[in-house]
Amino acid sequence: MRSPHGTMSITTISCLLLVTVLPTTVEAVQSTFNYVPIGQNPTLYTPGFEPIMHLDQMTFNDTVFSDRAFLVEFYADWCGHCRAFAPYFRQFANMVRDWYPVVTVAVINCADSFNQAACRENGVTYFPMMKYFPRTATTATQGKLFETPHSAEQIRDTLLRTVSNEYMFNRYPDWPNLGHIAVDSRTTYGQLWDGVPPKANYMAILFEEYDGVGAQFVMDLISRNHILGARRALSNSPLVQMLNIRNFPTVALFRRDHQQALYMQRYTNQTVKEIDDAITGDMKQGGRQAPILTTTYAPTTTTTQTPLIDCHSYPDRCRDMYYVSETDMLKAMRMALLDEVTRVPGSIRGDNFTNLHEFMTLLSNHFPVLSFQNDIRRMRAKRTTSVILRNSERARLVFTHMREFLEGRKSVGSVSADEYRRQFESVERVYASPFPVNSTWQHCKGSSPQYRGYTCGLWTTFHALTVHTYIDTIKDDFVNPMKPLSTIQGWVKSFFGCEHCRNHFMHMTTTLFPLNERRVRHPHDMMTYLWRAHNIVNNRLHGDTTEDPQFTKMQFPAPFLCPTCHSGGQFSRRQIRNFLLRYYGSIKPHNRLADQRLAL
Repeated sequence: MRSPHGTMSITTISCLLLVTVLPTTVEAVQSTFNYVPIGQNPTLYTPGFEPIMHLDQMTFNDTVFSDRAFLVEFYADWCGHCRAFAPYFRQFANMVRDWYPVVTVAVINCADSFNQAACRENGVTYFPMMKYFPRTATTATQGKLFETPHSAEQIRDTLLRTVSNEYMFNRYPDWPNLGHIAVDSRTTYGQLWDGVPPKANYMAILFEEYDGVGAQFVMDLISRNHILGARRALSNSPLVQMLNIRNFPTVALFRRDHQQALYMQRYTNQTVKEIDDAITGDMKQGGRQAPILTTTYAPTTTTTQTPLIDCHSYPDRCRDMYYVSETDMLKAMRMALLDEVTRVPGSIRGDNFTNLHEFMTLLSNHFPVLSFQNDIRRMRAKRTTSVILRNSERARLVFTHMREFLEGRKSVGSVSADEYRRQFESVERVYASPFPVNSTWQHCKGSSPQYRGYTCGLWTTFHALTVHTYIDTIKDDFVNPMKPLSTIQGWVKSFFGCEHCRNHFMHMTTTLFPLNERRVRHPHDMMTYLWRAHNIVNNRLHGDTTEDPQFTKMQFPAPFLCPTCHSGGQFSRRQIRNFLLRYYGSIKPHNRLADQRLAL
């Protein structure tokens, strides 16, 4: 049976969905620094070329819940704040690369569908998120949340305090001794070496007035424990008087069979290198082969980037790169409705349930299913110029079914994330999987993998929804122009995973450029409000590290896209409205043949 609108009823669909899908099991393995994670999404870090271990669904538990502490960044490759945070996290990882025997720095890309279960188990509600897992951790709930400041030094210092606290509580015998040396009148020289690996023939002691750089000094020398042990002592230690130390912090170097210091200097950024040189010189003087003390640094790589086109010199070539893609919108909507909504286990309830239902209703009513090839002002007189977007037509049936599914839960006002996910995945199979998850981004493809993608697809869809709502309701005298905008705002507030981006969007639409009836009074205001809001975002992000050099955050549209939109250094509102109707009304259909060629 079919409903009056031509869609299958809930009862009919439910009968078709009585298919048991058996989960597949894979043998878990442990990750390494050279491990390339499973998945289709690009990564923000390069496996094998950085001191960052890559995790995925298959390796997460067996790697993290082993015999080492871990600091894990949960990120999404499409997240602008994750992209901006990546250089600081990379710098931090290089700072602590020698701490590897104690704590490992790792990442997992939660935007990749392969990793969704691991990210849900870890309660990842925003990006980027960092969690510290102590050595004794056996479950995700034992991870401790870390802040994500744009400072490698702050992350290092927070990690150092956390590792030090864990050591003081557990006193692991195979971790370096992070406590201060206790010395009295009965302490022998040999007892000073307690805790130093027996194979180490040298020991460096850092003397400090307070609980300062000593712990970092010890951690930085872990990689040299085959030849050198490191300890720390307070300024009131009897050793200070014995060595006549008057300035702090100071480092003294000893050999196991020699009680006099081989080296004693104030601690600086060059101290570790000076210790290496002192050990090398001492061993050469004694006729012994000098050891390799320094860490070998892996080469850095650069991401291949397509040649850039100068839009001022070649406006026609740039104009061809700007269009609305059905593929981009469908990919973005599946991520928005499935990956984002079900990221956190448990129930979708309260405002989140309401916002999800409202957004699904907007999609079921106004997601574009037609592409108009001519000027929108002549569209109603020339229907034959429209092209049916076949995948979007089926996608709207999915949206309609999911809206009815949510309406069936309105009496309780909630639905479990697992039930919602199962329903969505089942319904999309019934309608022949209209979302091209394996297709590449089209207009939203960046000049290199770390740019654009999902967020571009989101903005494109939001604009298209306002334009097509306007088109669909142009003869409606009682349309509420605020409704589609507040619905989009509600989805962002409840589900958009980039916390930093979400906060900026909410601040803009509530404080900086408030979404209210004063600004949105007429039907066409639903289009122009979002256009102005997006240009505010473009202005804020122009010059940011996340900006694609080919698709700069210009004030949209640029003159090469709409010369008539610009007049005397200002935008012409009337011309902007006409442009938005033309641009978002003409949608490039999904190329199913291209997908088939990719599959071959």
